[in-house]
Amino acid sequence: MLALAIAGAVWPAVPTLAAAALAWVALALLWPGVERWQRVQSLAFIATGLAAMGWAAGHGAPPRVEGLLGQNQPILSMLASVTLLRLLNPPPRAGEPELPQGRRAYVQSMLGVQALGAVINISAVILIADRLARTRRLAFDQAQLISRAFSSVAFYSPFIGGVALALASTPGSSALVMAAFGLPLAGVACLLLYWQARSGRFPDVDRFRGYPVTLDGLRVPVGLGAAVLAAAATTSRYSVLALITMLTPLLVALVLLRRGGLRNLRDGLADYVFVRAPQMGTELALFLSAGVMAAGLIAASASAGGWTLFARLDAFHASLLLLAFFVTSLVGIHPVVIVGVAAPLAGTIDADPTLLATAFAMGWGLGCAVNPMSGINMVLSSRYGVDNWRVARGNVAFSAALYCVAVGLLYLFQYTRL
Repeated sequence: MLALAIAGAVWPAVPTLAAAALAWVALALLWPGVERWQRVQSLAFIATGLAAMGWAAGHGAPPRVEGLLGQNQPILSMLASVTLLRLLNPPPRAGEPELPQGRRAYVQSMLGVQALGAVINISAVILIADRLARTRRLAFDQAQLISRAFSSVAFYSPFIGGVALALASTPGSSALVMAAFGLPLAGVACLLLYWQARSGRFPDVDRFRGYPVTLDGLRVPVGLGAAVLAAAATTSRYSVLALITMLTPLLVALVLLRRGGLRNLRDGLADYVFVRAPQMGTELALFLSAGVMAAGLIAASASAGGWTLFARLDAFHASLLLLAFFVTSLVGIHPVVIVGVAAPLAGTIDADPTLLATAFAMGWGLGCAVNPMSGINMVLSSRYGVDNWRVARGNVAFSAALYCVAVGLLYLFQYTRL
């Protein structure tokens, strides 16, 4: 799938549906390993999309097979590519030093999640949490910090699935402008987390066991981010998603070769094929089924006789959209549903695509923090035994405070773009 996606981006002769078809085959093979609630959610998305597509067909709209099968294929290709970065995670070593403790360790952990998560996605959470849980069970305060810090990465990083979906759902949007407004929100999130530690609102921060951030550990994510930004600045032929998808395998291959030659590269690829890639069942189920729903809603809205979700998209309506992300996430509805519903309807009006993408990215981050069923909170629950409902409830006040800041940034966006 990944190879065909890269080939299709470079050579137009490669069929558009080739990678998408393989993604569905992969989902069929991995379906038994997907959590039951995720299977139910995916089937509900597919049923909604097919029903909407059927309604549209009954009103004269021709079915779009490409949309049904491959609406979110660029995102899945990017996620499959970023998964390769897990091959570079250092294995456990005997005699490792004790984890640092205290307020400085707290800040290091927060910045580590931000720096690594902005490039290697949720792999950063697993990398950091595995290190923290190597000698004892992951504590609730560690899990809550990771959840809050990682959710705020979604405000700006195109390496995050939600941000990738936001950009893919809003043709013509600017990833750089979106990041320019998302980064300040992430910065406020970090300041808020730091203030909670300084003011004593974070429990027992002086005993907090944190992740040791090193310059060596930041080389790969910083190098990849720099390569993507440089490529985006020098060519307009490829989207940011396509650049991430193409450059990540190249970087991983070079690092593996440098570390251990061809044998290390061969072993790494075998690990990816037989261990890492089969762990993508959840992502395949979520984004393929959400793509079916989005394709159906796009077709239905196109044949709905001019009905729109709102008359225009401005900062006020974008703020309401953020509120919808927040409220629906409280009851466990994944943010992908809001994107899938709002993007097709917003496409029927004259809207600034970058404003919509910015609202989607902000809403994704705010929603994932308070959603017990979000990817980050489910990883903390399934892999480390942390109560995901407790983490989500504990994040409500944090996300509510950030919502107010996000609304201000949306109005600033509108003012500066007039």
